Amino acid sequence: MSIVFAGISLATPKHAFDVIFYLGCVFDATTDGDWPEIQRQTYDHLKASIPERTYRELTESPPGISLYRSIVATDPEAFRQQLHVACYKLGFIVPVIGLTYLGVDPYLATRIMAAIPAALAFALVAVWLLRKLSAPVAIPIAIAGLLAGLFQTARYEYPDGLTALAIAGALISFTEGRRRLACICFLAAMIVRMDAILYFGAFLGVATFLATGERRMRFREAVAWGLGALVLYAAISIPLDTPSYQAVYFHSFISQQPYMMTKEFTVTPTMFADILVRQVHMVANKSAKYPMLIALALIAYGLTFRSKPLRPYGETALLSLLMVCFHFVFIPWFDTRYYAAPYMMIVCCFGVVIWFSGAELGRAVRLKKTKET
Repeated sequence: MSIVFAGISLATPKHAFDVIFYLGCVFDATTDGDWPEIQRQTYDHLKASIPERTYRELTESPPGISLYRSIVATDPEAFRQQLHVACYKLGFIVPVIGLTYLGVDPYLATRIMAAIPAALAFALVAVWLLRKLSAPVAIPIAIAGLLAGLFQTARYEYPDGLTALAIAGALISFTEGRRRLACICFLAAMIVRMDAILYFGAFLGVATFLATGERRMRFREAVAWGLGALVLYAAISIPLDTPSYQAVYFHSFISQQPYMMTKEFTVTPTMFADILVRQVHMVANKSAKYPMLIALALIAYGLTFRSKPLRPYGETALLSLLMVCFHFVFIPWFDTRYYAAPYMMIVCCFGVVIWFSGAELGRAVRLKKTKET
């Protein structure tokens, strides 16, 4: 089933703007040309890889909105500065460059590194569920988790499929009480996307103050892992000269700026609060999916509050929800691909809790009827 999932994902791509910069990172690493030449190769290769209409959408700014896409497509300096936003995602970029050196088409390499890890994440969760439930129950739950966001994520040429694999591994490890392995998986996710440090922060908070049993983490242990994450963040961001948080935030939520490395940006607390409120309203009006996932996580947690065997699944559902919320506070963008693994784990943990709770209720009803007769 995972192979079919990977095949469908590769055959039905959803082209996204940032693939331009991932390709730029590849050509920057594999050619000796100057920036105009690297830019030309990047856009020529993209044009040959995707439909003409899609190419125009990714490279031409429609009338009445920011000229960002057109500027980046025509100005080598703007293009160069944008690569700083992409090339630091080492866990994704380095394998793509490696596949390119092995003779794989660069664009196909980005697709492979999106779809295959996502399929592995699905396989990991499915195998985990099969250890808990019978196949007729586990497989439908796993598929429901897949459809919560992972399938969409796998179709983009982005590092989010690989991030989902690492985060799914972390959440499963937490459920099983393997805190150290969970922390290692979170650090691996940071190498792919450094904003995964926000997920890690939420995890350390839940593990320290809300988790029970072997999932509980001592405060001193949490501080040590948190400092380790900060060291890893610095080790990647400083040498690679990544843009500041304010620059990325301003670019994403206020005004798209093509010159992120040479322009000064200021985000005041008032601006931050206004944007957060605006984005919450946008999400609330966008879809019923997000309120439903919130409800599933809270129901799963509530149902397991007095059930020790089911408690790990409730805590993982709550952790997944709080990870999304914590990430949203700092980066208030509800793009499903960011949250594919937490969404998947909310659905799967809810499914496990409902199945076992229903089975326990059924046993109680049968026992009551037996006593009455």
